[in-house]
This record gives sequence, C-alpha cells and structure tokens, in this order.
Amino acid sequence: MAQAKRCYITRRGVIAAIPVAAVASFPAAAGEASDPIFAAIAAHGRAYAAVVALLAAQEVANRALRQADAAARPVLEAQLAALCEAEGPLGRAEMKATDRLIHTVPGTLAGAAVALRYVRELFAHEGYAPCEEDGYRALLASTECAIWREAGLPVPR
Repeated sequence: MAQAKRCYITRRGVIAAIPVAAVASFPAAAGEASDPIFAAIAAHGRAYAAVVALLAAQEVANRALRQADAAARPVLEAQLAALCEAEGPLGRAEMKATDRLIHTVPGTLAGAAVALRYVRELFAHEGYAPCEEDGYRALLASTECAIWREAGLPVPR
C-alpha cells in the first residue's frame, strides 16, 4: 500500500486568522483609497488566512487518518496528500504578499501606522513573524520614506 506523504503541522496550524480580523478592526483612514499599503495589507491578510485554513484542514485530515480503519485509510491518505501538496503554492503566495507588504511605501502617515500595527499584531498573536530581519529592515525603510515624505523633506536614498 502506498504511504501518504508525511505532513507536519506547524504552529501556524493553530493560529486563528488574525489578519482578516485585524484589518477589519483598523479605523478607516483618510486617503485609504489612494494609499497602496492598505491593498498590500489586505492581500497579505487573505494569503495568510488561506495558509491558516489549509493548515487547519491538514490537522483535521491528519486526525481523521490516525483514527481511521484500514478500509478508510486510502481515501484519507489521498486527501491529506492533496492538502500537503497545496501547502507549497499557498506558502509561496503568502511570502510574495509579505514581500509586497514590506516593500510598499505607505502613502500616508495613517497607512504607515496601520502597516506597523498590522505586523506588530501578527507577531503578538501566537508569535507569528511574517518576515525575518531583512524584511523588517525593508519595512522600516518603507515606513521611514513615508514619514520623510509626509514631513515635506527629501526622501533619503
């Protein structure tokens, strides 16, 4: 009998879909429609929520497989394998959305504040950090550019 590909559930599997809730809880900001950071935050929230939902589905499938009898195992193994196959593309989509988020220069101070709050709340909720050191440096640089621009000063290169 063929074995299903092993799937390991990460801590992301237990994280609730905070980005969608967090973005919805942010106050509406003036200039939101023209500030590209809001679209970047929303795109990341959708990508992250898709990964979280997939990991939750993997956990359910894995639990069902562990409790299944021999007759039900082949179908459940195939379902789990398909869920595991989907993890790579969804993870890459989330990484791409993260890259877009951290490199998008907010168009307003409100956008800069919301972007920083969004990333801070992602980390505060179960310790999920959407990027590594270089990503945080890029986020800070994008935010710095927004502040310089809003202050009417030349943006440093």
